[in-house]
Amino acid sequence: MARQNVYLKGCDIPDEVGKGSVGAMQETLKIAGNVLTAAMLLMVAASPILAAEQKPPFVQPPLQMEAAQLVPKELMAGKDYKVAPQATNDGYVNTYMLNTDWGEVTAVSDYRLRARIQEVHALKALDEMSRAGVFGDSLRNGALAPIEGLVNLVKSPIETTKGAVKGVGRWFGNIAKSVSSDDPHQEGALSAATGWAGTKRAFAVELGVDPYTDWQPLSDALASVGRAAFAGGITASVAMGAATRDTALQYPVMGLGLSKSMNQVLKDNPPERITEINREEMAKLDLGAEAIDGFLRNYNYTPMEKLQVVDALKRMKGAKGLEALVIQAGTAPDKEVAHYMQQRAMMMGNFHAKVAPADLIPLAEVPVQKTADGHLVGVFPLDYVAWTADLDVIIRDMTGDAAVLSGVTSKEIWLEGSISPDAREAAEALGWTVRERVGLLTGEPLQVVKG
Repeated sequence: MARQNVYLKGCDIPDEVGKGSVGAMQETLKIAGNVLTAAMLLMVAASPILAAEQKPPFVQPPLQMEAAQLVPKELMAGKDYKVAPQATNDGYVNTYMLNTDWGEVTAVSDYRLRARIQEVHALKALDEMSRAGVFGDSLRNGALAPIEGLVNLVKSPIETTKGAVKGVGRWFGNIAKSVSSDDPHQEGALSAATGWAGTKRAFAVELGVDPYTDWQPLSDALASVGRAAFAGGITASVAMGAATRDTALQYPVMGLGLSKSMNQVLKDNPPERITEINREEMAKLDLGAEAIDGFLRNYNYTPMEKLQVVDALKRMKGAKGLEALVIQAGTAPDKEVAHYMQQRAMMMGNFHAKVAPADLIPLAEVPVQKTADGHLVGVFPLDYVAWTADLDVIIRDMTGDAAVLSGVTSKEIWLEGSISPDAREAAEALGWTVRERVGLLTGEPLQVVKG
C-alpha cells in the first residue's frame, strides 16, 4: 500500500498566519536542530548512515497543511472561535490561526492550540458573567469594559489585623520588588497595594488559564474582573460555581499541568514570591546557583510556566543530570522556545513519574533520559516531524558518543505528535523505534518502554 504523508506541499507561509507568527515559528525551532540532533545522534551511533540511493525524497518547509487533518474534530470550532483551515509546519511544529469573537490569535504548536482554545472559553465566560451582573453594574457592558473609580480601591484593607506583622512585612517586600524588578510580569505596586491582583490570579486558575497570558483581550478581562470582584467582595470560586454550568468550561480542553500544591502557589502568590519559592525548590534539588539564576532571570517564561518547569523537576527528584535541563531552559531566546522548553520539561517529568525513573544524560548538549535497565528515551513535544534536507544534514553530521551509549539496551524517540512515513523509515533503518502521540502532555494512555 502506498504511503501517504499528512503534509500537502511545501509553500510560502499564508498571509493570514501573520508576519509575527512566522518569526515566532522560525525561532521556536531554531532549537529544533538541537532537539533532532539529540534524537538522531541516538540513531546514528549504532548504525551506518543511509546510502544516498536509499534516502526518500526530501520535502521543503514550510509545509502547508490542512488543520482538520491535525486537530480533533471537536476542537476545530466552538461557538466563540474557529480554527483557520490552513496550518503551517516548519518541519517540526505546527502553527495555527484562530478566528475569535475578539479578533485573530496565533497558536504555535498543538499544545498551545489547546491552551488558546481554553483561553477563548475563559474570556467568553468572563464576558458572560460580567454582562449577567455577577460583578455589579461596573461591568454590565462586558469584561473588557474599563472600571471607574479604581483609585478608590486603595481604601480597601490590605491585610486583616491577624498576622499583621508577617503580612505587612511581606507586603512591603512585594511592593519593593514590584518597583525595582525587571520582570515584565510584575504586578506593580498599585495592584499589590489594592489586593485585586490576587483575585485576578484566582479567576485565571479557576478558568484553567495562565494569569500572565500574552493574549491581550484575556489579560485585560482578567484585570477588569479582578478589580471588580475584589471591590465587591466576590470570590472566584463562588462566581465560577454558577458560571461553568452548561458551558465549555465544564469540560476543559486542558489543565494547567501543575500539582495541587504548585497550583495553590500560583493562585496565592505574586510573581516576586513565586520566584523565591522556585529558587527554594530548585535549591532542594541541589541545582547550582548559576543554573537557577539563569533560568529564573529568563522572562520569556511567565511565572506560571516557570512553576510548571520547577514542578516537573520536582517529579524527577533523585534523577541525575537535572542541572543540564535547567541550564538549557535558561537559554530560551524567546517566548516560543520557552514554551517548547516548558512542554519538554513537563513531558520528562511525566515520563519519570508515570513510566520509568530515569537519569538525564546529554547528547549533543540536549538532555535525554536513560532508565536503570538501559532504555534510552528522548521525549519531544513536536507536532509533525517531516523528512527534510536539514534533518538529513543533522544525521550525516552526527557522530556517536560511545561513553553515553555504553550499556544502552534500547533506543527510542517519543513524540507528542507524529512523524512522516519517510522520516520514520529513515529513523527505523538506523535502528531506532519511534513512538507517536505518547500523551505525556495531553494525558492520553502512555506507551510502555520495550527492550
